[in-house]
Amino acid sequence: MAYQTDRVPILFKTSEPRRGRLAPLLAVGVLAVFALAIYVPSTVFRTTTANVTSLRAPLPILTRNPIIGIHSHRDEEHGDDFIVASYLKWVESAGGRGVRIPYNATKEELDVLLKSVNGVLFPGGSGDPNAAAEYIYSQAIEFNNNGDHFPVWGTCLGFEWLVVLQAGNHSILDHVDADNVSSTLQFHHNFQGESRLFGFSHHFDVLATKPITANFHFNGILKSHFDATDKLTSFYNVLATSDDQQGQTYVAAFEAKDYPIYAVQFHPEKNPYEIGDDKTGGTMNLVDHSQEAIVISQTFGHFFIGEARRNGHAFADPAAERDALLLNPTLSSRSYPYFESTLTFPVNN
Repeated sequence: MAYQTDRVPILFKTSEPRRGRLAPLLAVGVLAVFALAIYVPSTVFRTTTANVTSLRAPLPILTRNPIIGIHSHRDEEHGDDFIVASYLKWVESAGGRGVRIPYNATKEELDVLLKSVNGVLFPGGSGDPNAAAEYIYSQAIEFNNNGDHFPVWGTCLGFEWLVVLQAGNHSILDHVDADNVSSTLQFHHNFQGESRLFGFSHHFDVLATKPITANFHFNGILKSHFDATDKLTSFYNVLATSDDQQGQTYVAAFEAKDYPIYAVQFHPEKNPYEIGDDKTGGTMNLVDHSQEAIVISQTFGHFFIGEARRNGHAFADPAAERDALLLNPTLSSRSYPYFESTLTFPVNN
């Protein structure tokens, strides 16, 4: 049963009302534009004939406290799976909850899990997308093609995986010099008017003028390379770019044209949660931990969790949900100071 649509949160961008003698005229103008909008449907982000729910239309709230499947990584040195704790904290900061997607989950396991969660997060890390990631991506596309709003978010390596998976090319990524550097964004594609992500809140505007985005990557995709790749340009809209330390312009954020799939090459979760420093004051010393940066991090989280609230998947019963939720995980500081803490999971495969 659908809940009523959320009230407009304070994070949404709103315009200050103009006062004075022009107010009545402006009110008439707004009503006229609204009336036209009823009869002239927007074509932005609508390029397929699949049963994809309109991403520009208000969707009902189906889940008040969405659960996000967080794809884990394999630690070959320690022989276990892990999730960096800051990703779970980022999800929870916006009202979401997290469950682990095992790194080598089988299709049978994923079929059950993906019908239980309300979205998927591909986090940062290292390595190519594995069979589980490929299957998750294909299932997310299928869900949405069938009118089942299922969001996917990629951060850093997750961004790169979404590039690789959509292009069908594991060698597509370029080398970039963007390790331990905070950057500004150059917005593209009328980011406030057309972008679902960056049009969500005025808090994002400052990213154009202040180096807040935390980058820790040697790979990426140059804007020129992206523009020359039909499989990417037909599916994604570039929302923002950044320049690396050699002056190369790479894609920093994109969203799918017809699917709730979003990715950023930088790390929103690091601003509030990764503050570890080594003896020289390095590692996280260039991450912006200001109040402004933390609000922006949370705004990214609110957008993604807001998308997940539009999904109605649920666990089969409360006991299964409780067992899956990351409520009392095993934490390790073995990766400090690069990560404040990690969630670790023993594996048999």
